[in-house]
Amino acid sequence: MPKIKAMLVMARERRLPLLDELKSCGIEALSVCDCNDAERMLETQPPVQVVVTDAALLDGDWRRVLEIVAQGGTNIEVIVCSCVGDPNLWLDVLEAGGYDVLVQPYQREEIKRIVECAAARRYLRSPARAISHKPKVDRAAAAA
Repeated sequence: MPKIKAMLVMARERRLPLLDELKSCGIEALSVCDCNDAERMLETQPPVQVVVTDAALLDGDWRRVLEIVAQGGTNIEVIVCSCVGDPNLWLDVLEAGGYDVLVQPYQREEIKRIVECAAARRYLRSPARAISHKPKVDRAAAAA
């Protein structure tokens, strides 16, 4: 597999620890601060295999990043970062078409494993089977 190129969508003040870990894993990382910058970069830069985004951003959240990726018509995998290990967030991310959730404190081996698996999955999926961002049935409503 070729060298992995990822986009990190995270506020400047929060991204340094994760950016350092990505680089130490041999992953090339392009950094942007918000959804608008991510959209511009995805339109103008060479393609990335993976987008790693903070759960909350100044101009949106991880759901908006998933929408931006889907609008691009590519099969880029999206990984969401969170300060807390929330099972509901993990389920929401998976149901919306995201790949996985990374929880702080970031651990190099976990980052490497998740990003490499996401990049490999991207190569295995055809564009026709790219992420579907259709709204899912609310878990609480479905259980009732």
